[in-house]
Amino acid sequence: MGKDGRIYQTASVKMRCYHVGRLIKSRCLQLKGSQCKDADLATAMTLSWAARIRAIDRIERQKDYPERFPVNSDSIGIELVGRHLDDTRFEALSAQQVDSLQWLLGQLYGHFELDGDDVFRHPDVSYKHPGEAASATW
Repeated sequence: MGKDGRIYQTASVKMRCYHVGRLIKSRCLQLKGSQCKDADLATAMTLSWAARIRAIDRIERQKDYPERFPVNSDSIGIELVGRHLDDTRFEALSAQQVDSLQWLLGQLYGHFELDGDDVFRHPDVSYKHPGEAASATW
């Protein structure tokens, strides 16, 4: 989505596009924290950081959505054009982008029978820049 709010479809929603990230986080751990009672994840949390994120990804990919975060094969990516300012911040969305995003989400919600609980920012589900889409509202 351009800064002027113009929406460009660059791939069919029936195609797999690689937008989520290589490794996904645990939905249970992200949303429930210490209340997550998954024994496999508890074991994974004892590993070194690199081994831990690979183990979590492997565990999560065995689950179906919505028990896990969406992955490339069952999600649609929305790119919001903006400058990367530093390690944690991106340029805020323009008013036109906010309006277009709300319209687009309404269309996707209706067509795919989704709601705001089905929409995630990249850094929530994978190991990408923490500030990505921080000013977007679903």
